[in-house]
Amino acid sequence: MAEEKFMGLDIIEPGTVRIAGYLRCFPFDVWGMETHRIALRRYARQLGLPEPSIHLDNGLRSRGPLPGLERLMDLVACGSFDVLLIPGPFVLSVHDLEASAIVGRITGFGCRVLELPPLHATGHSGPEPPGSMALPSAPGAER
Repeated sequence: MAEEKFMGLDIIEPGTVRIAGYLRCFPFDVWGMETHRIALRRYARQLGLPEPSIHLDNGLRSRGPLPGLERLMDLVACGSFDVLLIPGPFVLSVHDLEASAIVGRITGFGCRVLELPPLHATGHSGPEPPGSMALPSAPGAER
């Protein structure tokens, strides 16, 4: 692999950057979760990053216990991951302030949070990561 730098992370040696992905869906969704897993993996490949370790809470509301997110947060706190890929902050919480606080905790542990680009973004021309993660202004119903 050619020498590559990704947002300050050295990915010259395969496996040196540790990538996680997190998905949450309510209600339980067998088929959609696989589609989202594929999207996380594809985005990592487009960015030249290794295969992400996927963590999920399928069928759980953001206000209830989220064992997958709790386990992921423990791993992030221990320095196990350098990058977290998510489809959007709504997977962390459908409430903007809570989602923002969780993103802050994750980045505070030194793990970068990257949001997948929209599937049908006008003018989207490639896999470049967003400069900063923007929280949605008005989250929809409980996802």
